[in-house]
Amino acid sequence: MRLIRSLVDKIMAKILLKSALPNHEAINRFRQQKNKTWMIFWVRLTSDFGHFNGNPMAFPSPSTHFPPLLPLQAKVGLVAPSRWAAREDMDVFARKLAQWGFEVVIHDQCHLRDGTLAGSDAARAEALMDMFADPSIRPIFCVRGGTGATLLLDRLDYDLIAANPKPFVGFSDITVLLNAITARTGMVTFHGPMEWNFLPEQADERTENALFAMIMEGEDNRVLSLPDVEVDVEGVAQGPLIGGNLCMLQTMIGTPYDWSAQDGILFFEDVEEPLYKIERMLTHLRLAGKFEGVRAVLVGEMVDILDEKPDLDPAEHTIYGTSLKDIVRKHVPPEVPLAFNVPCGHGRHLMTFPVGASVALTLQQGQSTMVVPL
Repeated sequence: MRLIRSLVDKIMAKILLKSALPNHEAINRFRQQKNKTWMIFWVRLTSDFGHFNGNPMAFPSPSTHFPPLLPLQAKVGLVAPSRWAAREDMDVFARKLAQWGFEVVIHDQCHLRDGTLAGSDAARAEALMDMFADPSIRPIFCVRGGTGATLLLDRLDYDLIAANPKPFVGFSDITVLLNAITARTGMVTFHGPMEWNFLPEQADERTENALFAMIMEGEDNRVLSLPDVEVDVEGVAQGPLIGGNLCMLQTMIGTPYDWSAQDGILFFEDVEEPLYKIERMLTHLRLAGKFEGVRAVLVGEMVDILDEKPDLDPAEHTIYGTSLKDIVRKHVPPEVPLAFNVPCGHGRHLMTFPVGASVALTLQQGQSTMVVPL
């Protein structure tokens, strides 16, 4: 394998050094591109042969597939499986989608209110099924998370969803729907932005570009650059990408919609949680065997950890007295590639991750990448 990699590196170097670029620029370009090219080569090698040195590869997974990706113009549907969103915020989201050339359909259910939820459980489930059943709707975007998505898990028609594959996008509370749909139908879903991410105070061009680069028609490979992640344990891993909001992942354990990251890559994030609760959730995952056989762990931005707030009232919240990194290290096996501050959470920059897709991950300080072959 080292011989093959050496040959790939030499071929790339000759191509670049014979180009019109000055020598120093060619060398820099070579250094920047060789890891990405190598990972694409490795993806293709393992996907074609399925075994290497006699060891079965879980990459790519034969049980998952991408839904049809989007042409430059398509009709998109907005639905609210969790909390309701203000009409003006939905309008901001709809206008942004229209700027990309999409025709936007907002389901009537989005305007319902039942306490904090966007209508009754039955209404929210029916709206989601309407969007999957409508052949004119290509992608489905969730308007908001918060709470309530778990109540829909046993109300969905997974056979109907499987018969009408299309990109389904959301995150946070929507984590349960992403993982359940992928597990029940084999269709890759997308852990990506909702209307909140497009509001003026939150909008980030990187989030927008990453979303459409992932779900629109284009090249056979998507290469996600992760230059700013904090690599704790370097390494290379291949396998299905599983994860989402930590609290919601914990909620699914022990239910008919349980999940597994064995032989895969696990990512998780959370928001406005105290460290003692994060440790409790990770302890539950470890005791439930969720870190057994995992090939890499990506920890997203843990936004607004309560312990870090200077005005925290100790009478209401417990200061745990340790760090997030130390908590994670306690539960993740020490040999597993591990990175922190991955842009897959409630921060301004949210990358779109394909849940269930087989990916190739390289964690190297300053040069981390994820290759997603379609």
